[in-house]
Amino acid sequence: MKTIKLDNITLEIDEIRTEKFYKTQNIFVCDCSDCVNYLSKIPDVLNSLNGIDKNLGIDLKKAVGQGMDELMPHDFEDYHLYVIPYYVVGKCFLNGIELEKELSGPICTNTKRAEKKLSENLSITIINTTESIEIENAENILTIWLEFKTELIKK
Repeated sequence: MKTIKLDNITLEIDEIRTEKFYKTQNIFVCDCSDCVNYLSKIPDVLNSLNGIDKNLGIDLKKAVGQGMDELMPHDFEDYHLYVIPYYVVGKCFLNGIELEKELSGPICTNTKRAEKKLSENLSITIINTTESIEIENAENILTIWLEFKTELIKK
């Protein structure tokens, strides 16, 4: 297990199981403009992550979404926001208390989460996911939602 500290967030990552999971996943193969544009922005995301992706063991080029989890683009008045799920095997503690598992069913506003702004354009939200996310031989799976803000795409 690897321990990662992000201010009041502590992550205990099973790097072997997480790495094994990413080796079995496909890269983004969708050729829609949102996926293509996100892939072109990965160098900017990596720069903002400053190595956190490697510590977590995630591969940004892999489309790992399961169920309703997928790359979600959102257009706002003056910027574009990508919200992308990545999974890691491990546990998350917020202020020393382990996050409770996410409730099953529709998205709930009372789901316990840990949030960290990494740069002006990048933040992460961590959720202790339900059993609906499957990684072989993993009991504790975290969903790491990257939220990446970029210039508005003109259509």
